Amino acid sequence: MNGDRVIGGYALRRLLGRGGMGEVHLAATPTGGLAAVKVIKPALARDPAFRRRFEREVAAARRVARFCTAPVLDAGIDGDVAYLVTEYVKGPDLAEAVRDQGPLSGSNLEALAVGIATALSAIHGAGVIHRDLKPSNVLLSPLGPRVIDFGIAQLVDNDSLASQAILGTPAFMAPEQVRGEPLTPAADVFAWGGVIAYAGTGRLPFGGGAPGEVLYRIMQEGPRLDGLDEGIRDVVARALAKDARLRPTAQGLLAELVGGTRLTTATEVVERTWTGTVTSGVRSSAGRPGGMSAEAQSSARPSEARSGGGQGRERAMRPTGLVAPTGGPVDSPLRGPMGAPAPVPGSVGGAAGPGRGRWWPWVAGAAATVLAVGAALAVPGLWQETLWPYEAGFGDAWAVGASEGGNARQAGTGYELTVNPGWRLWKSAPRREPDTGVIVSAKATLAEGTGEYGVWCHGSASSGDRYEFGVSGSGKVTIVKRRTGTRGRPLYGPANAQGAAVNRIVAECGRSGNKVTLRMWLNERLVAEASDSDSPYGPDEAGVYAASGPTDPARVRFDSFALRPVGQ
Repeated sequence: MNGDRVIGGYALRRLLGRGGMGEVHLAATPTGGLAAVKVIKPALARDPAFRRRFEREVAAARRVARFCTAPVLDAGIDGDVAYLVTEYVKGPDLAEAVRDQGPLSGSNLEALAVGIATALSAIHGAGVIHRDLKPSNVLLSPLGPRVIDFGIAQLVDNDSLASQAILGTPAFMAPEQVRGEPLTPAADVFAWGGVIAYAGTGRLPFGGGAPGEVLYRIMQEGPRLDGLDEGIRDVVARALAKDARLRPTAQGLLAELVGGTRLTTATEVVERTWTGTVTSGVRSSAGRPGGMSAEAQSSARPSEARSGGGQGRERAMRPTGLVAPTGGPVDSPLRGPMGAPAPVPGSVGGAAGPGRGRWWPWVAGAAATVLAVGAALAVPGLWQETLWPYEAGFGDAWAVGASEGGNARQAGTGYELTVNPGWRLWKSAPRREPDTGVIVSAKATLAEGTGEYGVWCHGSASSGDRYEFGVSGSGKVTIVKRRTGTRGRPLYGPANAQGAAVNRIVAECGRSGNKVTLRMWLNERLVAEASDSDSPYGPDEAGVYAASGPTDPARVRFDSFALRPVGQ
């Protein structure tokens, strides 16, 4: 047990495991959920070069599509402690599952192969190379396989002890990795072949023994694939080619697994993996007809298709707003059209019927992923637009540029608002709120000047309406309802709270009957509660804001931002 130890606002509950870079803990999030927190060894965290690589790799990891990984929720460096927060995935890893239940075969193995290949496609599509794909880095969640720890291996210099620990699984190294050559995504494809061979036979494809012996066999001998299902053996053999140029890409693996002559359609994979019939009458895991998830149903509503017709997936510059010294909102020259997410297939679930071999409870979700991949192999772009929670990398869809009230700009992996004296800037996230209520969170710093900053929800850039949750430089918190042409109506505060140099602000906009309920946390402490039943605002947009004092400008840096449905 970790007692009340808190890192980055996350309360550590128990140790999940140790590795070459540090420890992984189960932790409680500010809103009561669970997350996995990787705490990096202090010796690494103190290294300036490691810090630079850490920031770069975290930014890259945030770009990876979420549906087949353990997505990055937060990251930071606090003194000698660097930490990485990911979604907590419940379930054993592949190594444990094969050890405890034996090898996979038939449709179970095919579903696993497709799920991992899909994850690699998403990882490579974000410009990341995993570098350490192995059975212990594949978690078998109830909804399908999740690939974890992608990109982490390149955080450490190749000649360091930590790097040797990270890359210390010789059985799945590609020959070029053994030779110490610069890696490409083809190294991950080689590792995929080794992982699937292990999953289907229970043996390491190049045998065990001393690391040097295993590495020699990887370089000089062919893999042992006898006992592997004939249908998938040829794909695995091509993935394990010594010459990286002869291996298929991750997208090529998917095409072979779901679109070749052996498996004519992705639906066949679904039907062979999950013995229920895939029809419009099947209920999704959320209990909705038609096999469509709540997120997919929400995104398909006409009211959200603001761009019209087939333009739903267009990523346009989002609206932004600012408030003049009189308190009334003013249109910003940065305002542009609004994009809306495109509908995508959801997850399919149901009762397991009798099937051949052992029943693996996660394969129904994995098969649903196959169905989506069969419809569109451009996996990363499709899924990043639609699944919750949304987390900002403050990329191209956040508005940047100067206006009368100040300036918005990218600042490394963060986002900075510089506000002229007496003005208020507010920026919309490139994602609409869920209909079920929203949790908005951000980590921010008042870098210069005086004033306040925070997050807002249930807003509209076109009208200027919104609920603001703010903290001032002096540590006072407020919840304010703002309308066009008004100075805003305080619903809570100003009240004293225990602020810090870097503050984590979490806000909840929910609904109870005919009123909106509002709650605010500051650095994991509930500091404000209010409600609004006077023509309350509904779900629309959310974002960040900053306001300066009357005489001096203010500069606020936001290092993270996230939206998630209430209760998720």
